[in-house]
Amino acid sequence: MASLTPCDQSPSGQVGWAATGLALAVAEAVACGSERGVLEVMDGLWRCKKGCKKGQSILKGWAKDRILLVMSPRALKTWLFAPAAFGFLMAAMTALGLAPVSEAESRILDSPVRTDIAVPSLGPQLQALAAHGLELSREDEVRAGDSFERLLGRMGIEDRQAEKALQNRAYSKVLRTAQGRTAVVQTDLNNRLLRLQLLQGGDAWIFERVGEGQFEARNAQLLVETRTEHRSVEVGQSFFGAMDQANVPSAVTDEIVTLFESDLDFRRQVKAGDKVRVIYQAKQVDGRDLGDYRLIAVRFEASGQTYEALYFESEAVKRGNFYDAEGKSVKRGFLAAPLRYTRISSSFSRYRLHPLFGDPRAHQGVDYAAPVGTPVRAVADGEVTAVGRNGGYGNAIGIQHNQRYSTYYAHLSRFAPGIKHGRSVRMGEVIGYVGTTGWATGPHLHYEFRVHGRSIDPTKIAKENPQVPSLSGPDLVQFTTVAADLRKRLSLLDSVNTAAGPSLPSAKPNKTAKP
Repeated sequence: MASLTPCDQSPSGQVGWAATGLALAVAEAVACGSERGVLEVMDGLWRCKKGCKKGQSILKGWAKDRILLVMSPRALKTWLFAPAAFGFLMAAMTALGLAPVSEAESRILDSPVRTDIAVPSLGPQLQALAAHGLELSREDEVRAGDSFERLLGRMGIEDRQAEKALQNRAYSKVLRTAQGRTAVVQTDLNNRLLRLQLLQGGDAWIFERVGEGQFEARNAQLLVETRTEHRSVEVGQSFFGAMDQANVPSAVTDEIVTLFESDLDFRRQVKAGDKVRVIYQAKQVDGRDLGDYRLIAVRFEASGQTYEALYFESEAVKRGNFYDAEGKSVKRGFLAAPLRYTRISSSFSRYRLHPLFGDPRAHQGVDYAAPVGTPVRAVADGEVTAVGRNGGYGNAIGIQHNQRYSTYYAHLSRFAPGIKHGRSVRMGEVIGYVGTTGWATGPHLHYEFRVHGRSIDPTKIAKENPQVPSLSGPDLVQFTTVAADLRKRLSLLDSVNTAAGPSLPSAKPNKTAKP
C-alpha cells in the first residue's frame, strides 16, 4: 500500500498532492485488485486533516456516492489513469515552453535578413510626369540692379531661349520699376521656363512661353480672394511674440496696439495669461497674401479689464470705424504720439536756447529721441499736403487732418513707399522713418501739432484727446445686428489658443476681381 504524506501548506503543494498522490495511491490499490484497498485509501485521505480542501471535496463526493464500488476494474483503471497521464503530459509541455533558447538558436534569431531590392530608374518616371504637363514653381523678390539673367539664375533656371527673348528694352524697363515685387516662375521638369510673373497686389506682368522658342508678354488683373481669419491668443512671455506665434500679421497687431494704446500701456499692463481674440480679413492671390489686411473685431482681456473693438462702416458716411458693444467710438481723434515707444528729448517751449546756434528761439514742437529708421506714424486720418526737403527741418511731411488740425513731422531719414502730395493716410499708418536730416544734433523726430496753422503743445492735445462721434439713429440699429454676430464669433474663440497649435479653419474665401 502506498504511504501518504501530509499535505504541503503552499497552494502549489496542495495541487501537486491532489494531482499525483491521489492518482498513485488509488492506482496501487487497483493494481492489487482490492476494492477494499481503494476504499481504505479514500477513507485515509478523508481523515487527513491537513489534506488540501479541493482534494477533500472531491474525495468526499466519491466516498459518499460509492461510485468506485459499482465500476468494473477495467473502467476504473481507465477513469483513473487517463487524468493522470493528461496531467503529466501538460507538465512536460510547460517545461518545454519554459526552457531557455540555446546560444545557436539565439544567434539565428538575432541575425538580420538582407534582401536586395532593385531601385527603378527615374527616367521613365520623369517622362511619364512630363507627359502630364507637370509644372514646378519657384519665387523670389526683385532686387535693386537685377537683370532677368540674374533673377532667373538666382532661382536656378538656365534657359538660353528665354534669356535671349527677355533681352528686350521694354521688358528691361518693366524689371527696373519692379523692385520689391514678387517674381514667380513656372518651369517644366527639364527646367525650361514656362512662365514668369512679376506681381504687385492684383496686378501682374506675365512673360509666357507660347511655342518652341516663342514668348509673349502681357499685363493682367489677377483674381483677388478675401479670406476671413480667426485667431485666439494667450499671451506668454511677450504679447508680440504670442501674436507672431499665432500667425497674426504684424499690420493687424500694430492696428490693435493703435486702437488701445491710449487706454492700455502695452509695456507694463499686458502680462502672461492675458487673452486676445482677433477676426481680420486678408486679401490673397493664388493663396499668396498681398499684405492687405483689415481688422474686423478684437477682444483684449488684460490686467482684469476687457477691451473690445468692432468694425462698422456706416452707409451714410461710407467710412468705417471701431466701436464698443454699445456703439461708442473706441478710436480716439489722435494718437498719443507718432512713435510707438517714446522718449521726449526736448519739450514744447516758447523760449529755449537753440542746441546748434545757441541763441534763444521758440521750440514749436516736441522732439522724440529714437534710433535712425524707427517708423513714424500719422497720428490721425488725413491728406498729405507737403513731402520733401524743407531747410532746417530736413526731410519733412505735413498732413492736414481737417479744417482745424494739421501735423508736421521733420528730420526724417526717408519717406515710406507711396507717400506723396495729395495721398490719403490713415491713423497709425507709417509715413516715414526717424533720421538726422536738417538741423539735428542726433537721431530724433521733431513733431508739431497745429490749430489753424498755429503750433500748440502736442501733449495737451493728447490729454484732451476727443473720441470720434458715437453711432446713433439708423446706424446704431444696423450696428447692433453686426455687433451681435461679431461678439458671438469672438466668444467661440474662448476655448482655443492658436498661439499653441493650428489655427481655426478660415471662412470660405470671397473671390473678387480687383477693380
